[in-house]
Amino acid sequence: MTHLLLIDDETATRLVMASRLKEAGFEVTQAESGAQGIALSRDKRFDLLIVDATLKSGIGGVEVVRRLRQIPRNFGVPIVLAGKGANREEFTAAYEAGADACLLKSDLPVLEHVLKVFLRKKAELDEVLATQRTLAEQNRRMQAERSSAAPEPARPARKSAAEPTVAPITARPDGVLVVDDEGLVLSADRGAADLFGFEVEGRGLGKLAPATGLEAFARDANVDPRDGLRFDLPARSGRAARAVLASVVPLSARPGENLGDKRVVLLVDLAQRKLTTESARLAEYTLPRQQLPALLEVARIAYGMSSLVGSSPAMVRIRGEVRELSNSAEPVLLVGESGSGREHIARALHFCGELSGQPFLAVACSQLSPENLEVELFGAVKGALEGVSERPGALQLGKGTVFVEDIESLPLSLQKKLLRALREGVVTRAGTERTEATEMRVVASTKVDLNQAVAAGTFDVELLRALAANVIVVPPLRERPEDLEPLVDHILRLAGAGRARLELAPAALERLRAHRWPGNVGELKAALERAARRTEGATIELEHLPAVLREGEGAADDVELTPVRASKATARATMAAAAAAVGASQLVPAAAPAGAFGQRPGEIGADDPISLDHYERKCLERALAATGNDKLKAAKLLKVGKSTLYRKLKRYEIP
Repeated sequence: MTHLLLIDDETATRLVMASRLKEAGFEVTQAESGAQGIALSRDKRFDLLIVDATLKSGIGGVEVVRRLRQIPRNFGVPIVLAGKGANREEFTAAYEAGADACLLKSDLPVLEHVLKVFLRKKAELDEVLATQRTLAEQNRRMQAERSSAAPEPARPARKSAAEPTVAPITARPDGVLVVDDEGLVLSADRGAADLFGFEVEGRGLGKLAPATGLEAFARDANVDPRDGLRFDLPARSGRAARAVLASVVPLSARPGENLGDKRVVLLVDLAQRKLTTESARLAEYTLPRQQLPALLEVARIAYGMSSLVGSSPAMVRIRGEVRELSNSAEPVLLVGESGSGREHIARALHFCGELSGQPFLAVACSQLSPENLEVELFGAVKGALEGVSERPGALQLGKGTVFVEDIESLPLSLQKKLLRALREGVVTRAGTERTEATEMRVVASTKVDLNQAVAAGTFDVELLRALAANVIVVPPLRERPEDLEPLVDHILRLAGAGRARLELAPAALERLRAHRWPGNVGELKAALERAARRTEGATIELEHLPAVLREGEGAADDVELTPVRASKATARATMAAAAAAVGASQLVPAAAPAGAFGQRPGEIGADDPISLDHYERKCLERALAATGNDKLKAAKLLKVGKSTLYRKLKRYEIP
């Protein structure tokens, strides 16, 4: 029968849990405090240890876990922390202290399953350890026979630096080496070669890991296994520095075999294990895993190629670019105005490709402070920022897509870190200089002309070059009017789910056609969804539309501007001159430039688009510049009401 130790200072809760566990077939020993549980664990061997996360008397639950893990007889014994209202910080501290699992007491059925899984793993480990002890005993007998013929040479003094024992390797190692008694590598698996970054067979441990004590640590394990040497491998050839835990097991020969004096070195990449543990902890607060397949299938439909609605040449081009880039690992830059659908296209790039089963993480640069941005993208170590516990960043969570929205708002210091991630595949968390590998794909978006940002010194030209290899320009809705009706049908089909098919009355459709859509597809979607909620029937009438659509644009006709169409040659010359000014080898096209390079506010240049909406903005900027930003005078100059002027300034985000 499995013997289990339950440490809980709440009598009623402890008795209920003990009764439930006994019914499940466990033999339960109860401890009323952490100190009593530690003492019992020293005196008696248990198969499982359960600790209450909220111990109130004496030693706390996390500290009890730490002390239990330090008791030698608990090697390989699973430790489970169970709490009532434990939070993420408590669970994080418990994992760092050595807990194998953290669960809520309310999930008793889940607790029983977890305990049974750990028991199976422990049985497998016990079997391996028993075999290892048998082999070690045989090895000791053979050594004794050899020593009877000749005295064993004195062992070299062990360096204290080679002795830091932390924890034995109880999980599958990340790399395996077979070495001789001099530390020469006889064979190595692929994982070991990956850890060291080059071919390792035929090389000595002293050269593979210099000044780490690994060679002496392996040489001294000539009879008994040795556990717990932690050492660091420095960064080399674009590879991140790695923290490694090593254990050594001497090989024992069977009667009649001559294996020589060989050892097996087991290596664990601590950074990768730590990241896996962090990801597992974060997963506890996300959707249950059994729901993911269905949700992924929904996401693949919602963001599939058919969701990129429109028959205009621009949308045909965008669908082709998404199809081409969806299975690429290269970064992509999406250029377009607010509301034009950049995030939707980023999700299509993710869910239409091979990464669809991996995480998609969006980070809005314009909505976070520089400190929070650094934590969200690159992670942080404990103590780096006040109120932030140790956690990985979006770029460290496996292999998926990170959508960096409004990348022009990313501070220059973080632009440098992102550039390093794109070029070298490594990142550094806030508060440390240690590098970690990243496999996440970066898709960025911008609504400004990054070439002008480079010229102004607010954007890194090297990062622009890294992003400019794959650019998707998303034109505003007003420049592709043929896509309006297909978008309306698509949005109404989604907005009317569970109802009769919605349709627009002719008057309402005409008003949509006449609108300039400064908010692009996002504005159209919001307007139709609001109208769908207002109507009780199957037809959306004019009165169901938002006021800005019902009333029209107002004073747009009061503004008179005569645009000058620029020749293609002139536009190319202007762009080439700008490229030379910022030193960029390839210029990223701007979706809606606020003005030509070097122009004064309100002026119209040769490369300005032929767009009434764009020219109206120019008129507003010119009027404000002419009146010294006096809005009342600007309204009189433009012959519009003050409320109309304020409405237009807000729409164009002009301060």
